[in-house]
Amino acid sequence: MLDAYRDLIDELLGTPTEIRGLIDASAESRTSPEAKRLVAELRDRDRAVLERVRRMTREETPYLPALRPGSSADDEDLSLLLEEMEVARGDLVSLLINLSLKDWTRGAIDEAEGEISLADEVEQHVEFDERQRGQLRASVSGSGS
Repeated sequence: MLDAYRDLIDELLGTPTEIRGLIDASAESRTSPEAKRLVAELRDRDRAVLERVRRMTREETPYLPALRPGSSADDEDLSLLLEEMEVARGDLVSLLINLSLKDWTRGAIDEAEGEISLADEVEQHVEFDERQRGQLRASVSGSGS
């Protein structure tokens, strides 16, 4: 079981480097509203998941509101967005690394999903992460044409 949790953490750890690499590889993505939106969504989701995980470790079966997309990132600086994404991811990973095995099984009631465990929450976040990276890859590769 511990290996499965480590794998989830490892998947989350690789994203900031991959995102920076994708953006650095395409000069056009630096000004792309789509790239900004995708990075901002990652940052915002990391922050939200961090708070949800904290609640799950502090409270007995908390009720968690559904995760909702954040606001527009059009006016935000991409460099700042990348930094904030990396900080948010670092905070989340730091918390996950320090969880006990028992913590990973803690439960909550999600507004959209119903009963979930902390492990489910992180797994759903990893899946979101994979979709965002895929969209950014597609956006960056499409920007060169």
